[in-house]
Amino acid sequence: MSYVFGPVPSRRLGNSLGINLTPLKTCNYSCIYCQLGKTTNFTNKRMEYFPTEEIIEELKHSIEHSELSIDYITFVGDGEPTLHNGIGKIINWIRKNYKDEFKIAVVTNGSLLYDKKVRNELLNADLILPSIDASDEKKFRLINRPIFNIEYEKIIEGLRIFAKEFKGEIWIEIMLMKDINDSKEDIEKIAEIIKSIDPLPNKVFINTPVRPPVEKWVGIPSKKSLNYAEKIIPNAVSISYREEGEFDVSRYKNSLEAILDITEKHPLRLEQVEKIISHFEENTKDVLNALANFIRIVEYDNQKYLIKKN
Repeated sequence: MSYVFGPVPSRRLGNSLGINLTPLKTCNYSCIYCQLGKTTNFTNKRMEYFPTEEIIEELKHSIEHSELSIDYITFVGDGEPTLHNGIGKIINWIRKNYKDEFKIAVVTNGSLLYDKKVRNELLNADLILPSIDASDEKKFRLINRPIFNIEYEKIIEGLRIFAKEFKGEIWIEIMLMKDINDSKEDIEKIAEIIKSIDPLPNKVFINTPVRPPVEKWVGIPSKKSLNYAEKIIPNAVSISYREEGEFDVSRYKNSLEAILDITEKHPLRLEQVEKIISHFEENTKDVLNALANFIRIVEYDNQKYLIKKN
């Protein structure tokens, strides 16, 4: 089992060494725009999904053998990372052993920030990236499709409390989608939610579904909506573009192994797959044929994406 992946190119974090803390699609949300497919382990239970000590050992090995520079060590991956009850221990281990050599980021849906224990476990990170996609409870249910006992106002209040406690940076991410949450009214309501967080988040990323979403009816909003969001949302930054850069595949024996592992966490454009195959000096046609039983190719936004079959 591989718990650590990358470094991979990130639109927000440069070269990001990712840590995956949960089995595939273990989450308390089942977002309509998720690039990894529908949630299969729908839970709000915090537990040690993978052995924490094994994650630390693999992380240590990955740091020591990475062929690319590392900008951030990022908790992200196959589900909601704060569901793993060892996240605080791993963050503290990184801080103790590497001081400020790497920045530590946690990409989270923010659903558990109402829990004081979770907030305390994240305090040693440098950067927390929670999501706010909805303007109200109704849109929250439509977009994020949370497990039944999660309330939107409780999540927002948890984020407000955490913002006062946390000494690092908070970057909010908003996923705007056509005819779902991109109306003038929705954007204005989301802007008011952001303004209610004190201190204000350092950045608010306006994202769009640049990779194939789980629901085919989810679409990319108009330029007009994006421009309006950037105008009225505090500290807004658009990331509605595809990531560029190299993937570190030095840990893999061949391109087949690399592509299968990466696509479990990160859909790959065909051009990215071809670069990985070229790195191993293998035949593109042969590799794609070998992938056929494990990968599906999806056309989205004028690009071909390779996605791991569930």
